[in-house]
Amino acid sequence: MRVLLTRPRADAEESARLLTVQGIEAVIAPLINISYVPGATVDLAAVQAILVTSANGVRALSRAMQERDVPVYTVGDASARTAAECGFTDVTSAGGDVGALAAI
Repeated sequence: MRVLLTRPRADAEESARLLTVQGIEAVIAPLINISYVPGATVDLAAVQAILVTSANGVRALSRAMQERDVPVYTVGDASARTAAECGFTDVTSAGGDVGALAAI
């Protein structure tokens, strides 16, 4: 079996590795490229929490701010893992359920 992975290259490479272990051929063909804005900053004045919808959003956020104790709410578990890997200390995942995120 062959699978086409169209995610950004860094994300697709991990998925390809996991598929290869299962004997599935992965073809990587990213449809988008993630670029970070050099020197971008986030003003946290009056911010109570941050909502992120993707692991790439977390990576961009972590480059734009030094603080890691602001509560971070993620739509899914992958974004939550990435937030923890980036050093955020108060991370809550909605488990991929936007309704659950709204309830949180």
